[in-house]
Amino acid sequence: MAVNGPNEWSELREWLSARVIRVDLTEFADPDRLRLSRALTALTSALGEGHDDESHLAAAVVRGELARGGAPRADDVLRTHLAIALVARTAEVRGVTPGGALVVADARQAAECRVLAEEVLALSPHPELIAFATDLLRRLDEARAWRWVEPDVWTAAVVGLAVLVLPFVGAAIGDPVVTVAGVLVGGALVFGFVVAHRKRRWAVDADAAFGRGGR
Repeated sequence: MAVNGPNEWSELREWLSARVIRVDLTEFADPDRLRLSRALTALTSALGEGHDDESHLAAAVVRGELARGGAPRADDVLRTHLAIALVARTAEVRGVTPGGALVVADARQAAECRVLAEEVLALSPHPELIAFATDLLRRLDEARAWRWVEPDVWTAAVVGLAVLVLPFVGAAIGDPVVTVAGVLVGGALVFGFVVAHRKRRWAVDADAAFGRGGR
């Protein structure tokens, strides 16, 4: 499954639809037949065009059918269908760029994607779904790295001047207290400057994708 491409959600929807397990319901007892039918109806609806925010509803339905319990084979099908709904949800919680790619745009989206991917792995569904969740977790880990954001010239100049001048003033007047205070204030300014001008990689990438400012 290609990522960060145009129309990514549409392609993911098609990819997931191809992995829905179609079983002969006549091979199951009535209770399992009903469980599978209800779950399949909810899942296929969520993956249909024009149903862009229904995967959480499908996941709730499939979870409910799993909780009822039944034949192991039916439960295996339901676990895969739950994993499909959860993967679809990872797309719905992310932002969509003007070019159609899916991107994590804020901390809440990053956290929710991680929870969903970990739940997919816990279900141990089809190997391709496991591979998708594993790759998503890898990309989320990479997106947590800090990136330096270029500061504006005036802010950098003011901080640099303060760091140089404050200790010098204390030394010039011969007051060690002022000198120490100047060093401490300068250190605090540098620390604040660094913290203010670093962002998680996902935030930098989202700013670029949506044409937002770097701050």
